[in-house]
Amino acid sequence: MKFIFTCVFLLFSISTLFAQQQAQGWLIYFGNTAFKSSPLSIHHELQLRDYQLGGDHNQTLLRVGLEYAAKPWLSITGGYGFIYTEAENSPNNPFNEHRIYQEALLKHGVNRFSIRHRFRLEERFIADKSFRGRGRYGLFVDVPLTKADLGKDAVYMAVYNEIFLNISEDDNLDIFDRNRLYGGIGYKVTNDLGIQLGYMLQHVEQKAGTNHVLLSLHHRMKW
Repeated sequence: MKFIFTCVFLLFSISTLFAQQQAQGWLIYFGNTAFKSSPLSIHHELQLRDYQLGGDHNQTLLRVGLEYAAKPWLSITGGYGFIYTEAENSPNNPFNEHRIYQEALLKHGVNRFSIRHRFRLEERFIADKSFRGRGRYGLFVDVPLTKADLGKDAVYMAVYNEIFLNISEDDNLDIFDRNRLYGGIGYKVTNDLGIQLGYMLQHVEQKAGTNHVLLSLHHRMKW
């Protein structure tokens, strides 16, 4: 019940604060399937992005990867992403992107704060464009609000910032690609299933920032 009231308050705050600009909606599923007695697991992810809260498709992203837990505090992932993108309104002018990525995730805690540092390198093959690479660094922090940990029934605050930098020989392409700043509230349905509702401010290149409402499901499974 606390989570529901918190989500209603968060939605009201977002709609009041950004009433002058159309918010964009993202629905996200983050999944991880672990193999018993093995350091290997499979990352699987689906994102549905819209130019509005619904009704004007922007992007569908599918991502899978093989993750290796090298240490309790370090995991390494290599994988593939497929991205289908459409222009706002019409005509849609759709195009595809195939993306290969490598990632290192470092985890540690400070008091009640659960902190993750994610370093990701991407090789991007975009239709009708030259090859380009991209580096990403994200800092993620989760803080339990109703319990001492992030276990079942915990309500928690989630914040992150991620910067994207282009790696390309194209002189017309700026080094800075985009930055995402996020804040949200989460609820742990079980130890392995959580749901989050939050707001993200995204700056792409030199364009004005855009507002996004994110609803995400975070799911861990074991075979």
